[in-house]
Amino acid sequence: MKKSTIITSSKVNNQKIKLDLQIQSITMDIKRVEQSNRWLENWQSEKLAGLNAELRAKELEKAQLEQSILSGLTSVLALVNGRAQAYTICAEMLIDLAHEFEGIMEDRGITVKNRAGAEARFRPAGKSVAHSPMGRSITTYVVMRRVHDGWRLIHAERDYCYDNQREFMEVVVRPCAHENMIRHATRNFCVWDETPTDGLMA
Repeated sequence: MKKSTIITSSKVNNQKIKLDLQIQSITMDIKRVEQSNRWLENWQSEKLAGLNAELRAKELEKAQLEQSILSGLTSVLALVNGRAQAYTICAEMLIDLAHEFEGIMEDRGITVKNRAGAEARFRPAGKSVAHSPMGRSITTYVVMRRVHDGWRLIHAERDYCYDNQREFMEVVVRPCAHENMIRHATRNFCVWDETPTDGLMA
């Protein structure tokens, strides 16, 4: 990979939210026109046709927006994975992973402004087998970076996972994010200035 590839983007998400609201508004307008009169007059028929055309245009715009993210990831991962599919990472899984890592940082108390610069490294688990593990499967190892706008795929390579091998997951954060985590973990806790006497611990 020569350059990073968009996994998630707040700019794209905001555009999708805006389109969703527009689609919802147009859909409600269509229902109102349809319910206004069973036997639509000419101007109502024209209005309904215009609204339906506008709805299709907005839905197409949203689909193209979603596809622009997926197609970039799919082409990068296709080069890495080749024909292997069963235990590899696909574009949809990568987007889900980005949301999962975002949730992990949220749960650990890392503020949004301190998340940029974090790197997440991941490789899926191996095939689950009942007998003693012997084989291995082709999989994908990825490195993702959190930037101010969302997540980017900065590295992807073909890897191998052995039967019953656990998934590998590691998040590397900046010192300021680590301080957030410590503060979050120790919130509402303090330390005795001196060691408590036996009487206090009885």
